[in-house]
Amino acid sequence: MAAKFRHIAFMSQNAPRLRLFYESLFNMKRPKTEIPSPEADAAGLAFGYPMLASKHLAKAFNNTVWGLDGNIGVAFLRRRPGYRGGMDHFGFEVDDIESVCARIKEKYPAIGVVKRPAARTFAAYSTHDLEGNIFDLAQPSEQKRYQNWTGQESPPARYISHFTIRAMNPVALANFYVDAYSLQAESKAMEDPNFYVTDGKVTLVLAPWKIEDYRETEHRGPGLDHVGFKVESLDAFKKDVEILREVDPEWLSPQAPNLVSEHKVVVGLLAACRHGQHQVADPEGNFLDVSE
Repeated sequence: MAAKFRHIAFMSQNAPRLRLFYESLFNMKRPKTEIPSPEADAAGLAFGYPMLASKHLAKAFNNTVWGLDGNIGVAFLRRRPGYRGGMDHFGFEVDDIESVCARIKEKYPAIGVVKRPAARTFAAYSTHDLEGNIFDLAQPSEQKRYQNWTGQESPPARYISHFTIRAMNPVALANFYVDAYSLQAESKAMEDPNFYVTDGKVTLVLAPWKIEDYRETEHRGPGLDHVGFKVESLDAFKKDVEILREVDPEWLSPQAPNLVSEHKVVVGLLAACRHGQHQVADPEGNFLDVSE
């Protein structure tokens, strides 16, 4: 059975603030494990947070938090020293990790797989693709966090539809994800330089990376590039963004560009994605591609 995309992670300077932006615009929900309960306390203690005499966990405010769109989750990770900000990794759910690891070892011996610390109950292993893009692996019988993410009574009006990796060899990456994780290749126009693989709900766009594309701006390297959302109304979404700008221009407003000319170059690259209609940056400068 094909792997399923289960989460996307951002490395954030202020994780709670960034989550509030996504909650406000995309109606993301918080996981049940954040509600005070013995289960939530046990999860917190596993990460090393002490219990206060008041029976509350002593957790820092700027701490890793989660948002849920009804299908997959978004992890807002507290940025640690030495780690880059922005999109950091994603996660798969697979039926049988052992068989997946065996297949990878046989067909792609250069690919490494490592077991995650026991406290990371949402992912058993981490691995990478042919160009070093990191992702997690979990299976239903071993992980717990994903169980709180699905089961909404009706499909959400706003949800994650795709995310993009810029790659030096996108066709090789597309073949890797189809071969190793049984994702389905989507048809595309001959003139479209991108490749598309999907689990049936979320599409991974593999776009070519060339340093020449950034000739007129500060260069960006290959890797995770942006996240795409579907919304019920693009006009309504744009109005919501303007409301956030007015209500809290310091903390919840999309990040403004430093140089408009360079900004146009980067947005132009994003606009080449066939899934998007409108591009906007979140408060930390991570780009989003939004469409109806």
